[in-house]
Amino acid sequence: MIAAVVLAAGRAVRMGSPKMLLRVGGEGLLAHAVRTARASRCDEVYVVVGADAEAVSAVVRDGGARPVANPRYPEGMGTSVAAGIAALPHDCEAAVVMVGDQPFVSADALNALIDTYRRTGRPLVASRYGAVLGAPMLIGRALFEEALALDGDVGARVLLRRHPELTSEVDVGEGPASWDVDTPDDLERARREIGSGGLE
Repeated sequence: MIAAVVLAAGRAVRMGSPKMLLRVGGEGLLAHAVRTARASRCDEVYVVVGADAEAVSAVVRDGGARPVANPRYPEGMGTSVAAGIAALPHDCEAAVVMVGDQPFVSADALNALIDTYRRTGRPLVASRYGAVLGAPMLIGRALFEEALALDGDVGARVLLRRHPELTSEVDVGEGPASWDVDTPDDLERARREIGSGGLE
């Protein structure tokens, strides 16, 4: 099986309010991310929670996904990747790691990661946005042990730096799919884009 691991544990310091619960296009950011993951070919959806865990977990369950607690979330995104990987069942061959604040990532983009993994057999498949590699990213079981050791705020990108020879890419482009919603300005930009019909 292939699972989706949605990272939704952060404190949203730059936003100043619980980011995962903010509404964009009539739907909460996290609710949309869960729906996108469930619409993809991922077999199960796990969501790593930390800040505002009770309210965030309710959204996760309402969306038919499984919350995973990360008590170390204040230490950074790496601990959330590790917590998500640790929660996966033994028959999971790969995880599509996505962040809850990229509302323009589509199910097709997640499926493209899976297709590239199947085609190449490489245990890392990253999204390319111009000159940047990032999330969503597929991590194969061959690198789960390294993912379990991640900490700090570097996330899974450190795996890309360590293993370029094991990495494939999916070109996403530099449009809205690359946008994170980290600040109030980001939120307004996303809402404007959605108002112009830019959200699936």
